[in-house]
Amino acid sequence: MEINPDLPRPSLLPRETFDEVAQLYDQMRPSYPEEVFEDVLALSGAGPQSRLLEIGCGTGHATRVFASHGFRIHCVELGENMADVARRNLARFERVTIEVANFDVWTACDCFDLVYSASAFHWLNRETREQRIAALLNREGVLAAWRNHHVRNGSSDDFVEAAQAIYEREAPALVKKRIRLPRAADLGVTEEERLTSGLFEAPEIRVYLWCKSYTAAEYVRMMNTHSDHRLLPEEQRRGLLAGVEELIERRFGGRVTSDYATLLQIARKRD
Repeated sequence: MEINPDLPRPSLLPRETFDEVAQLYDQMRPSYPEEVFEDVLALSGAGPQSRLLEIGCGTGHATRVFASHGFRIHCVELGENMADVARRNLARFERVTIEVANFDVWTACDCFDLVYSASAFHWLNRETREQRIAALLNREGVLAAWRNHHVRNGSSDDFVEAAQAIYEREAPALVKKRIRLPRAADLGVTEEERLTSGLFEAPEIRVYLWCKSYTAAEYVRMMNTHSDHRLLPEEQRRGLLAGVEELIERRFGGRVTSDYATLLQIARKRD
């Protein structure tokens, strides 16, 4: 059963917080631009007979797109609640299977043509993830990893600046992260996502800029699915969410537009 989204367990690791709010995550987290999926298929050369492995399918945002092309997809998802929601969302796709497991210690007998991860690759063990993925790929198989980033790109810069004071007052531990919110033109692959093993060819990097409009209530519900916000002490988190919602209602007419950049890196396994 899904936990009350206002009461995260303090012992959770950051990557485990999403399972506590699986339904809310499914409702409020945006998916990805269609161009991301088109480019992954084109660059990977995936065809009708290709086998796909998804690491961290969540509630199935990315899975649904590839499944609609008829691919055979096996998904490995850490959270039981997330997997349950994904199974409901993907029930009509008979070629999709979902397994609850920790990829860092998961084993499989099969090999795949494309291994992909949407918003989960950075949570994997950096010491072993590339070796484990390479071992699961067929010869010349492809790894694709992408996720959404909040960026400054003109649509909501005034709101980002105004919200800074609320973070300083209610959640000072998150202030440094917000100060570092990148300009879209400065976004690059972070250290936690960089491919360093030498098992893959030099990755192709693509960035997709887009934006999404939120009401005040929608925006704070979306905030409440992010791990760094969920791990705040309850009183701090409540104060932060209330302050941001009031700001949007009072100064921004009840609605803000968030700028996003989806960063994709895709690389072929070395022969």
